[in-house]
Amino acid sequence: MALPTLIELADSGAHYGHHPSFVYPKAKRFVYGIRQNVALIDLEKTLERLTEAQKVIATNRAEGKTVLFVGTRRGVKEIVKKVAELVGEPYVTERWLGGFLTNFESIHENIKKMNELDEYLAGDQSKGLSKIDRLRATNKLARYHRFLAGVTNLSAKPGLMVMASASEDKIALLEANMEGIPVIAICDTDTNPDKITYPIPANDDAAKAVELILQALVSLPTKEKKAQEAPVAENVEEKPKKTAKPKADKATKKVAKTAVKKTVKKKK
Repeated sequence: MALPTLIELADSGAHYGHHPSFVYPKAKRFVYGIRQNVALIDLEKTLERLTEAQKVIATNRAEGKTVLFVGTRRGVKEIVKKVAELVGEPYVTERWLGGFLTNFESIHENIKKMNELDEYLAGDQSKGLSKIDRLRATNKLARYHRFLAGVTNLSAKPGLMVMASASEDKIALLEANMEGIPVIAICDTDTNPDKITYPIPANDDAAKAVELILQALVSLPTKEKKAQEAPVAENVEEKPKKTAKPKADKATKKVAKTAVKKTVKKKK
């Protein structure tokens, strides 16, 4: 998929914000109205920010930079893991370890220990271990895996971080800001968007919306992939070029906003 439509975003519940009293002042620029005491997010602005973030990820990956995906909220963990594995990038879906970025040397040492222990237990050297020693080693490895399984190959700080929820993983966002690492994050109405390099206004509580946005973020081919695919096109019969998708006209916007109004049933 390239980009979701306004109607797809509305159907996923991406437009639901929080009660007006919980709306962060600087997030008001992403709110187009209040319905039944719920702040509704302007989905056109969501698409604008999503398009920008999509290009940022493609550029970073083309330059060989590591993109770290973060999402520890129950209900979106598996989505974050699935998307990260799809593009071969590291991820954190369990509790964010304090100092993961600000004290990365220590974290990297633990990653090395985990990989060495994993290799040791899988090899012939461990065959002489007693049952108790093997059990201890296995339990230790399980503890490592719980928090570090998604970053097995991470040897340096990431060049970019993608967050499924800026409000859920505040420590991760804080550390990224301290280390000067740019952040792409889904930003609900209760979050300060100025703390995020590339905020994407959307409902971070709706798993369907999070999945739709994350899949769209990684759907743009990197420049490297385009370059590799280019020579193949010489021997293929040229296909008629597809016309660019026109921007949503007034009728489309009206349909999307009507869908939004119909789906508002209760406040968060």
